[in-house]
Amino acid sequence: MKKIIIVFILLSNLGWSQNKKFTGKIVDAETLQPVEFVNIFFEDGINANSTGSISNEIGEFSFSTITSQVTFSHINYESLSLTLNEKFNEIALKPKSYILEEIVISKTLPRDYLKKVISTNSNKIEKNTLFKTYCREIVKINNDYSKFSDALVDYYVKKGNGKSNIILTEHRALERPKIDTTDNFKFDNINSAFTLKDYVKNAYNFDKLEKIVKDKNYEFVRKIKKEANGDEYEYVEIIPNIDSDKMLNKGYVIIDQKTKNILEFKIYTAESHLKNAKLVNIMIAKIRLNYSLDWSKFNLINNQYILTYNKTEAGIYVKMGDKVNDNFNFSSDLFVYEYKNDVQIPENGYKKRTIFEAGTKYKQEFWKLYNAFPLTASEQKFINSIIKN
Repeated sequence: MKKIIIVFILLSNLGWSQNKKFTGKIVDAETLQPVEFVNIFFEDGINANSTGSISNEIGEFSFSTITSQVTFSHINYESLSLTLNEKFNEIALKPKSYILEEIVISKTLPRDYLKKVISTNSNKIEKNTLFKTYCREIVKINNDYSKFSDALVDYYVKKGNGKSNIILTEHRALERPKIDTTDNFKFDNINSAFTLKDYVKNAYNFDKLEKIVKDKNYEFVRKIKKEANGDEYEYVEIIPNIDSDKMLNKGYVIIDQKTKNILEFKIYTAESHLKNAKLVNIMIAKIRLNYSLDWSKFNLINNQYILTYNKTEAGIYVKMGDKVNDNFNFSSDLFVYEYKNDVQIPENGYKKRTIFEAGTKYKQEFWKLYNAFPLTASEQKFINSIIKN
């Protein structure tokens, strides 16, 4: 196996007594393809209730830390711990090889087992908690960027039910100029297909996953995966009925074998069922859901079950008379970079549905701080084009 650079780390000019900035890219050691959404933990992170950092969808990362001890972790790769220094590091994330990977034989059907796990994990917030997050929302029309907004969002989450009051501390909203008066004129107010306030709550209550478990159009395969170091987890595959004429999903749920905590779940439209997408009439428009994605990652920090990353995406085709005949893509990404327990829930908070509606107001380049996953080149290119105009 060819060992080549996976993590490409640069040290900023800050002194060692201060936070040091590191940027780089993570790829698969064998294929050299980027590894998306890798968790990055710092030696000093747990004491500060920090969740660390995370790479973006093309493996790029950017973070600041006072420590040089860092661990890169991904469910499909061997964890890598290293001491960062001023030199370039040529390191590879090696795909995991399992000493055991077998289907679980049990009297409990995989569907019933997953029901029980979901029930145990739902609304697993034991204290009033503040989740400090970096969140971004993106709208594309016919695969071109239309709107981009991001913010530092404080989620004050109530014990048990996961409902939140939120406060935006720094935020910005960017929109491409309209080409002409017919340029998606009916959709100027569509800033996201999702509701900002619900991101944390929806991740913790597993509603979509629960609906799939109840649907007879799905089958489930439960496997045990054991690594050479003794760590093991359960992998439950979600399999749609190939003969169904419905728009079905596929995906997986990863469960910690000891605690029965859901570590990660990913649900997305099955390629085999994309052909089943149907137009429906809504008021004066025809709309078709092209695809959807729900993806959440969790970690156990200081014995507390913490959401670290949540992504939601939807592709929608809209037909309205002769002026609107477009494909819309809506996506949201939320990264929890720190949390605090036993907080006072504020009575008032941000009431609007999206970040975009808050406009632009910030004192610092917050998107470069707090170890948020970096912007991709295409996102930065769109932002630069708006700023220049």
